[in-house]
Order: sequence, then structure tokens, then C-alpha cells
Amino acid sequence: MRPPARLAGAVLLLAACARGPEPIHVAAVAVAEGALAGPLSEAGLDERALQAAARSALHAAGFQLGDGARPHRAVLSVPSIRFVPAGAEVTVEIALAPMGAGEPTPRREAAVVALPFAGTLRPRDAWLGALGTAAQRAAEGLAVALAADDKPAQALLADLTSGDARVRDHAIRVLGERRDRAAVPILVRRMKEEDPRVAQRMVAALAQIGDERAVPALIDASSGVDPALTARVVRYIGDIGGAEAEGFLLTLESGHPDARVRRAARESLEDMSARASEAPVAARK
Repeated sequence: MRPPARLAGAVLLLAACARGPEPIHVAAVAVAEGALAGPLSEAGLDERALQAAARSALHAAGFQLGDGARPHRAVLSVPSIRFVPAGAEVTVEIALAPMGAGEPTPRREAAVVALPFAGTLRPRDAWLGALGTAAQRAAEGLAVALAADDKPAQALLADLTSGDARVRDHAIRVLGERRDRAAVPILVRRMKEEDPRVAQRMVAALAQIGDERAVPALIDASSGVDPALTARVVRYIGDIGGAEAEGFLLTLESGHPDARVRRAARESLEDMSARASEAPVAARK
């Protein structure tokens, strides 16, 4: 049985809050300009209703509302409403950033919810219900993201086997951002077990880490996929460099059937050559 949303949200933030000096408080909730455009305003929704939905979602996800030692500001936006047969798809995004710290980059999470038009609900209630559900999912994503930021490496590596896709995604993100070389063997192994979407995030994380041990796995990931994706992975391989990367790029430059891939290989080889020329100069300084 799935735990209640409020309990699940509290659990998501428990570890992060326990390690930090104070839990994260949401001292202000705003609605982005343009969020009420179109069918939302036509249904009678106003800024106060959207603020209430955001507050409820954040509280249910485990965030504290009001002032505190770690005050944050949340902004709810509705990036898109897409009409589909018999309904609509509503996207809600919540951005969360510390207050009083210059202009920090906010952490953002978005969620999409389907809204069927059939039913007995009034239009206002139907739209508000969809917005509330999407906001809840976005807030839960924020809780997972912020918890991942505070986790030690071993906990993040354990999260790679989590049944929750959001937990896996943010573990991959943080390992890449930290450039944790100890994570390379596990990421390489997990790439073969994941679906293509998650595997591509692992590819990007390995590129951030920049360890030559990842090159064989990246070479494998570059084959049998869309040429545009192959070209992107080729640039990752060139950024990491090394003898194996150079040999692979030379092969692609001279023989790959797609011009985009050949160009990416050529430019990567040029970048590798430039770095090799600059290295002795830098060493003498």
C-alpha cells in the first residue's frame, strides 16, 4: 500500500533535514507571471488559489512553511497546458532558492498531470485538482533533489539501485556534479542494466567526471543510436581523451557514414591536439 503523501514527503526530507543545522523553511511562495493565462483564468482560478496549491504541496513533501534559519522562496509556474483528445496535460514547475544569498540558481522540478474533461467536477475544481497533483509531484521531486545534494557518496551509489526513478536520477546528477571517480565502475556497470533514457544520463555524468576508464562504455553507448546522439557522445569521448579515445575518433573521422559524426570526431581530435600542445607550456609555468 502506498503511504500517504504527507508521510511520504516527510520521509523524503528526513535524512537531509537531520544532517543540516536546520530544516528548509519556505518563507515565501509566489506565482510566476503568466501562470494564470488561458484556461486557468477562464475557469476562475486566481493567484491566491495557485499559491495555496503550492504551499500545500510543499508542506506535504516535508518542507516547513514560514520563517526559519534556512529560509527559501518558492515560485510556482505553469509552463504549458497542452490539449489532447478528451482532455489536457498540465505541466507545473516549482523553483526553490535560498533567500538573502544574492541571486542563487534555484532548484527546479516539474511534473505533468493529465486532466480528462469527462466527469462531474466543475471546471474550476478540475483544473485546481490537476494543478495540485502536479505541484505535489514537483514538490516531492524537490525533496528528493535536495536530499541527494546532502548525501555522502556511498549513499548515492546505493541509490543507483533504488526503485524510485527520481532517486536514481538525482544520484546520477550529484555523482556527476561532484566528479566522483569512485563512482565510475558502478556507473559503467549500471549503464548496461538501465533503460536508454537513464543510461543517457549516466553517459552525461561519466563525461562530467572525465575518467578514461569510462571511454569503453561511452564507445558502446555511441553505437547503434541516432547519429545526433552519437555525435554528442563522441564529443564527450574527446573531452575525456586518452589513447583509446583517440583511436576511436580517428576511425569515426575517416569512416562513419554520417557527416555530423565525422565532424564531431574531427573537432574532438583537434581539441585533443590543442590540449596536448598546451600541456607542456602549462607545466613550465
